[in-house]
Amino acid sequence: MTAVVWFILLALVVVLVRVSGYQSKWKVRQQLLDGACAVVLRSVQLAFAVHHSFQAWVQNSLTQAGLDMQELLQGDDTEAVLAKRQQLSDLLASLPQRPEHLAVILPEVKVRENEAIGNMLAGEVDDVEVLCAWGLLAKISHMSIYTRDDSLSRTFDSIAGRLRNSKMVARAFDGRTPNICLEAKAQVEHICAHSDSSQPDIHICLWSRDHGYPSIAKLAQELAREVQSGALSPTAITEACVANRLQDLRGCKHPELVLLLDDLPCMSEFPPWQLQNSELVQIGSGERSLGDAVFRALVRFAKIEMRWGK
Repeated sequence: MTAVVWFILLALVVVLVRVSGYQSKWKVRQQLLDGACAVVLRSVQLAFAVHHSFQAWVQNSLTQAGLDMQELLQGDDTEAVLAKRQQLSDLLASLPQRPEHLAVILPEVKVRENEAIGNMLAGEVDDVEVLCAWGLLAKISHMSIYTRDDSLSRTFDSIAGRLRNSKMVARAFDGRTPNICLEAKAQVEHICAHSDSSQPDIHICLWSRDHGYPSIAKLAQELAREVQSGALSPTAITEACVANRLQDLRGCKHPELVLLLDDLPCMSEFPPWQLQNSELVQIGSGERSLGDAVFRALVRFAKIEMRWGK
């Protein structure tokens, strides 16, 4: 089909040149330029058509193949499940672009009873396990998981223990134990399959509102003390200075994709400077599972033209 279109366009250019034989050279050049522009525009249109057709195929493949997220990572490793898991991995690998850093905003849940609070915290441990498995399956090197009330930090030890012994995480990593760096405020846990490995397969940060506005207030206090002591000049406090001081201590880049798991478009005091280059995808509670939500977000991100804040 593409060859036929190119042949027709070339034939039109030749006809224009022959018809314009008695016209001035300037007009002939102008017509040739117009023809070339038409060829370029048509090529761009075809490229976009192919791109969107491919993305539609990827998005429909999950349903057509009958892949069940819960079965793929939680079920027994039968031959059928292993084949489907490999099929899903190939689908993710075929995406034109994937984020290096994915941030996930978990929905805010308000509870009153202590028993309900315990169930909520246990559910958040489950969520971190699923998100870690999906990060490994999609080969995402950095993931930040956000809850406004800092409940994830309170379950840090439980999360570390779950990830250390998780069969789901191992299945997502081809049956091997991955190297995971888990971080929350001052707590850092290295879950390593090999003691001599320093590079984690995935780095997971547990964020809360304390990483947002309180961090800005803390930085302002630090800068004021440094200026007062003479260690810092007021003129040195520039946008670049503030941005560098607010960066992740481990030097990770800002998230390219932020997944908001809530029916309401509310960022819940998510650290604002982390959103400067991010694409936001919101998926409500109607999604079947957390795995389905992550897959849909990755497919949407694959179709997005990154504008880097412009």
